[in-house]
Amino acid sequence: MTGQVSLTSARRASEWDGATAERRIGMWSARVLFGIGVAYVVDMVVGFSSMASFSKPLPDPYLAIAEALILIMAPVMVMLMVIVHICAPDRVRIFSINALGWMMLAAGFTMTVHLVELTIVRRINPDAIHGYQYLFNFQWPSLLYAIDVVAWDIFFAFAILFTAPIFRACGHRTLSNWLLVAGALSLLGIIGPAFNHIGLREIGIFGYAVVFPITCLGISRAFHGTLDRQHEPKGHEQD
Repeated sequence: MTGQVSLTSARRASEWDGATAERRIGMWSARVLFGIGVAYVVDMVVGFSSMASFSKPLPDPYLAIAEALILIMAPVMVMLMVIVHICAPDRVRIFSINALGWMMLAAGFTMTVHLVELTIVRRINPDAIHGYQYLFNFQWPSLLYAIDVVAWDIFFAFAILFTAPIFRACGHRTLSNWLLVAGALSLLGIIGPAFNHIGLREIGIFGYAVVFPITCLGISRAFHGTLDRQHEPKGHEQD
């Protein structure tokens, strides 16, 4: 039995490309994303509990903390997708380049929104701009909120859906299935804004704020399982 497990682990490891250092970055990027995800959920729960209501917008300082966490999280998500692309087998590179492209869009859009919210919106007098609530309020309907919806419910969702086949190709079927769940739930979140029932967006929030961080533990284990390889792949050997 032990021999079969070792053989399976070795077979999975042999599917991955990339140098040991790159796979180690992937492992730690996934762990950091899990940690940020836990902090994000705790912040949201404490924030909404302080109001004893889930129907009102999240107040400061909890909203500011959540936005700061997203600003840290977004570059790490891009780094993880860079590593997945570098280490993906050639036959699934079409999926990894798509995942990287969609994740870069998601990170760029959401960082723009939350940087504007943190540095500009809080310094604007709402009475000074006509239609302020439809432009800058971080609640539906508003322009900034809609842009963030696109970032997470479309761009992020596509990135994760394209990531799933990569891990399946390397033998991580359970992880691949959970990535599909995270991506599908995130994508379903667009139903809320589309039908003007913003409460349905919680489906997407559950996908990217709860399920995805959990899958990051699996991603971390997947990369960790490749670190016991005794040699570097061709093209990455040291002189």
